[in-house]
Amino acid sequence: MMKISALLFAFIWITVITLKAQDKPSALVKGESASVDDNLIKAETFFPNIIGVSYEKKLGQHISLYNMVGLMGYYGGGTFAQAKYGANPYYVLTPQITVQPRFYHNLSKRAASDKNTKYNSANYIGFSARVYHEGLFITNAENIPKGSAIFDLILSYGLQRNFLKRLNFDMAIQPGIQFTFEGAEAFLGVNLQLGFIVFSN
Repeated sequence: MMKISALLFAFIWITVITLKAQDKPSALVKGESASVDDNLIKAETFFPNIIGVSYEKKLGQHISLYNMVGLMGYYGGGTFAQAKYGANPYYVLTPQITVQPRFYHNLSKRAASDKNTKYNSANYIGFSARVYHEGLFITNAENIPKGSAIFDLILSYGLQRNFLKRLNFDMAIQPGIQFTFEGAEAFLGVNLQLGFIVFSN
């Protein structure tokens, strides 16, 4: 008798769970299943990286690790540039490495609202470490002053969206602290990167 009761209870419990799952709106199910891409590789340009390659790796359903190797840069021209730097126009490109864990906090909400989440198209919070050296750069100028090694710790609030199938833009506000051999100072930066999706799965 007890075995029959146990089996009957199990049958009723499974039936209730199944019915509840079926009663869920499809949008809610879609939102709950939304996840960042397993792997995302992009070629990127604009600011602060004039050119770079990024690789974003899934760590959890809404969490990824974003890695960037690129060239930060600036340029100028005119009579003043010719007199001061010996080149007109001139450019300076500095190699840098960035590592940034990201949490895409509204990925499920966008998916449930039937908005595009492809290629991690959602808003994120990130905390990054960036390393570069102002004495190591590529330039066509003669008199660019050389600086020291720099280590940045940056908090980011940004959004990432894709358009025209394989194009992507990534915008973020980035308060941070910059560390050099002379000390540390706070700064407020922005990230404006235009990317081309090379690979995704």
